[in-house]
Amino acid sequence: MPAHLIYIGDSEMRIVERGELSKLFKPRKLNDDELNKIRSSKDAIRELIKPALKYAIFSHRWLREGEPTFQDIRYGRECGRDGFQKLSKFCEKAREFGYRLAWSDTCCIDKTNNTELDEAIRSMFRWYRNTDICIVHLADSSDSQQMMNDVWFTRGWTLQELLAPLSIKFFGKDWKPLRRTDLPNDKHDDQLMKDISIITSISVEDLQHFSPGPTQIRKKMKWASKRTTTRVEDAAYSLISIFDVSMPIAYGEGESAFHRLMEVIIQKCDEWDMFAWAGPSSSHSAAIPRLPRCYCPFDASRFPEERKDEQNREVHGDNEFRLTRQGLQIKLAVVNGKLEPQHDGTFRFIVPIRFTTASFAPVVVQTSRSNDKYCEFALGIVNYERGQRRGEEVGVLYPQKDYLCFLLGRAVEGKELHKVNTSNVLTVRTTFTGWGSQEPLVVVLL
Repeated sequence: MPAHLIYIGDSEMRIVERGELSKLFKPRKLNDDELNKIRSSKDAIRELIKPALKYAIFSHRWLREGEPTFQDIRYGRECGRDGFQKLSKFCEKAREFGYRLAWSDTCCIDKTNNTELDEAIRSMFRWYRNTDICIVHLADSSDSQQMMNDVWFTRGWTLQELLAPLSIKFFGKDWKPLRRTDLPNDKHDDQLMKDISIITSISVEDLQHFSPGPTQIRKKMKWASKRTTTRVEDAAYSLISIFDVSMPIAYGEGESAFHRLMEVIIQKCDEWDMFAWAGPSSSHSAAIPRLPRCYCPFDASRFPEERKDEQNREVHGDNEFRLTRQGLQIKLAVVNGKLEPQHDGTFRFIVPIRFTTASFAPVVVQTSRSNDKYCEFALGIVNYERGQRRGEEVGVLYPQKDYLCFLLGRAVEGKELHKVNTSNVLTVRTTFTGWGSQEPLVVVLL
């Protein structure tokens, strides 16, 4: 349960603490049917406590100013009219649905208490998952046709507020139901879910049955890539529960928050496609993107089909990459070549035949012209298939397939390789025919 909730009686609306709930909802004598259902403490929580303490939770777009704070509601202080009116309408709807407890992120978190704020950020997904109903207010929409342009779908925190609740109800700017009134749960409205899927690029399956965890990193980052947050740290903090990871909250750290999030994710996940991003890198590592918006779309339709080995592990890419003090340590199939400037401001990466036994199509590279410090360039292919040749691990590439790659540069001949930032996700296509090509693997630190 959240630390604070709003108690909504017949006419009152006040903040209550967790500890007060036992006084508000006094124990009663159980009947025989209820006693028969209880076999353990888990049964008691599921059958008795949760139904008694069920609460409605609010999801909305914050106003620029005037939202009621914890102190405003707790001590009856004057606050912005629009913000208080919105909160009152939410509580009114919750009361109509039969709830006596409600929660809103505006006034149910004492944001002057760092410990409570930290707990709220870590626990918010769970609170939205455990709620009996999530009431969503789309302030820019009068009907489902207008949802496409509603700002609610562009905010960082509302991603988990969309995915976490098992039951949700959407209301428009006039507080009328956005869709069917006969359905208590809008997640059962197939057409509405299809509309939201188009807006968010989230599948209907994920909208209805999302499970958090440090998997499918790129897919989830793409969901977040189009969303914005007022505070830069929230680009990371709003995703902590999406990936089901833990990290300290430290407002004031700026973009370092997202770097730390990626560090935690990399420690728990071995998916190679999390490196399919473009744009500026973290100031701490060239292998980590600066922000979620670096996860831009690209065409992966011609990638080799994913398959697993006898140990049920993906056979593509280095599944033992890890972060070290020197950077990301990862094995890549490195293909040397030349970077040639084009008239349109882009570059082409060319692999001369003499550099490799395989043949590759030229790669269009969008990168800065400030890469003159590098005297040699190469492609680091990420999703090769792991293979063996004479007892050594090699990267197997198949004919007429696309592969994800990094642009790598050497500042001095024969020295270590560095990842070069590009504005587009790089893929290289093999042009040879016949059997696969076996390329040597190189351990690089990025």
